[in-house]
Amino acid sequence: MSPADVYASWRRTIGCPPFILGHRGARHAAPENTLAAFELARDEGADGIELDVRLSGDGNVVVVHDATLERVSQGRDVRRVDQLTRAELDAIDVGDGERVPNLRRVLSFCQEHSLRVNVELKSDLSPDLRAQAIQHLRLVQGCAALVKDLQSPGEFVLFSSFNPLLVAMLRRLVPDVPGAWLVHQGQARMLRAVKQRAARSALKLNAVHPQGKVTDAELVSALHAQGSLVNVWTVNDSEDARRLDALGVDALISDCPGQLRQSLNG
Repeated sequence: MSPADVYASWRRTIGCPPFILGHRGARHAAPENTLAAFELARDEGADGIELDVRLSGDGNVVVVHDATLERVSQGRDVRRVDQLTRAELDAIDVGDGERVPNLRRVLSFCQEHSLRVNVELKSDLSPDLRAQAIQHLRLVQGCAALVKDLQSPGEFVLFSSFNPLLVAMLRRLVPDVPGAWLVHQGQARMLRAVKQRAARSALKLNAVHPQGKVTDAELVSALHAQGSLVNVWTVNDSEDARRLDALGVDALISDCPGQLRQSLNG
């Protein structure tokens, strides 16, 4: 498969609305990054989901955003995810009786239901830099091993990270799966870098995930002219969704995918 083909299934079709991905599922009405949130996103008509991954203490690739469980457990458990085994995570309620799922289970769910999945690799894996470098490598290897078990993963899986080196490492291990460079409004230098084809080519990344606040006609035109995908986060406002739709972005990542689906179809 050529580098261009890797991204083909994620490219918006002319005359069709952008893909809609549930940000951590449909987290407006279900606990984020849980199977319940992913099922709700599916039921609301999302084309897929976005989720976050990091490592458990025993090396499982688990779906959770924060380094600790304090927020999702509503303060009942403040331990770090990387200090807990899979069995210990299974005992912790992260909302409405839901548990932190393994990435393997969520990938199977997405494949079963023909959903796209944007897997964001978290880069804040350890307060110790040496330990973090080791965890980065293990997370990349863990994600690669999981997608290699899937049939045609590039058709529905896309990796992203605020640390583009993690995705570049992954693309070397699984070149048939696309990768994206995440950028937010506070990263002026990164935003300049992602506009440069040479920087993305060196990393073998041909997709950019900019925050909605920095996504304008100039950025979208520049990236599309270079053949890059543009998937925007986190879009919860219907008017903003219509603005981005008119700019031709490829996907919208939203906490409330059903609402966006209605606003774009209406």
